[in-house]
Amino acid sequence: MFKIIDARILDKNAEYFGIEMEKLMDNAGNAVAKETLKLNPKKVLVLAGNGNNGGDGYTASISLLKNGVDVHAYKVKEPESPLCKKKFQIAKENGLKIDEKLNFDYDVIIDAMLGIGITNEPKEPYRSVIESLNSARKFVISVDVPSGFPTNVSVKPSITVTMQFIKEGMNETNCGKIIVADVGFPVEIIESVGPGEFLAYNKNLPESHKGDNGIILAIGGSHLFYGAPLYMAKAASRMGPDLVFLFAPESIHAYLSGFQDMILRKCGYNFIEFNEEIKHLIEERDVTVSIGPGITKSREALENARKIIDFTIKTGRYIVIDADALQAIDENSDLNGQAVITPHRGEFKQTFNLDPSEENVRYIAKKINATVLLKGPIDIISDGEVIKKNKDFHHASMTRGGTGDILTGSVAGLMSKHIDPFHAAALASFIVGMAGKKTFHDKSYSYFTSEIIDNIPEIFKQFLGNE
Repeated sequence: MFKIIDARILDKNAEYFGIEMEKLMDNAGNAVAKETLKLNPKKVLVLAGNGNNGGDGYTASISLLKNGVDVHAYKVKEPESPLCKKKFQIAKENGLKIDEKLNFDYDVIIDAMLGIGITNEPKEPYRSVIESLNSARKFVISVDVPSGFPTNVSVKPSITVTMQFIKEGMNETNCGKIIVADVGFPVEIIESVGPGEFLAYNKNLPESHKGDNGIILAIGGSHLFYGAPLYMAKAASRMGPDLVFLFAPESIHAYLSGFQDMILRKCGYNFIEFNEEIKHLIEERDVTVSIGPGITKSREALENARKIIDFTIKTGRYIVIDADALQAIDENSDLNGQAVITPHRGEFKQTFNLDPSEENVRYIAKKINATVLLKGPIDIISDGEVIKKNKDFHHASMTRGGTGDILTGSVAGLMSKHIDPFHAAALASFIVGMAGKKTFHDKSYSYFTSEIIDNIPEIFKQFLGNE
């Protein structure tokens, strides 16, 4: 099921990729007009908001006017978005009449007030219009979603013409008959990762306290590898959580202790172990776990990794599983929708004995009930239902060691901020890929892997801002 956030992300990505948004609006408005004309109305009222949902309504009115229908509009708010303004002017030129007072004496009323951007109950003047419309018990066609959806104050339409996908939570009780209109989003745009992924990012609330905005429990390293867990912890820190705990074998603490932006904890001597402190933190704090980089495939490490993964899932926490820790799961695992696994193509084939294809990524994600982020020249992300790909935001130089560990930490950092696994994986792929592109742009092939981490803040500033 397509989530509201996915619809907003798609709009943002489509605009970034240069899709002609006016053409999509024309298709949306014409789809609404088509369903309206089936009712043979003589008089139609468009209730229009100030954004692109209102623009869809004005576009529908243009088509209806050309088909001889008497169309009036009530502007709940004056047009503000550029396309809404443009379509309003065209509709007026085609004979659209403007009602100064709210009146429901029409055969059909088109609800084009509020679209998918709403998160809280609608404020005035929308709230009063919605309540009056519901009381009038008229035949209503909502555009994309009923105005106010999915809050408790929403239009109760007879029909909803929704664009491209049925959104999560839509049903005949709250939307009436649902008609899906293909407005022309190209498949490659629907499936593409892009800057719209940042719409899933949760900024800190002013009243929040330390720990409310993410706690990472990163577990990695061995006496043979100490760089990988450091990359993981640093990248997690760059995603904006409040606290990062790094549990690593005691034998490598001297190499790790210089990074002050984490809390270093002991976890075995040469290999990781599932100790009481890890257990306590998972039980008592709202942590996100990441595990795998540098732990090795030793029996001791994998046995402890398996215990940590099982306990994390049982406790209901999010977890990212990467690198050697992938050997602690198999195709018969059930990760309860709480995990992201981040194999590269060789690890995917070794773990699941399947070729690393798009179809197999979707199959495994569904089978193990997890999100799979398959790393490669094109990152493929799936939760078993939806597929997204990152083929544009990365660089071919990002094959060097440590890049995957950065991605692991980034996914964990984002999930710690209460972003669901699928959206965290997609956003992490975009952030790390863009940071890699910038690093290459600045230093060509002569960059350190750690400099990708240093460039992550620039990606946040560019696409999320400083507010």
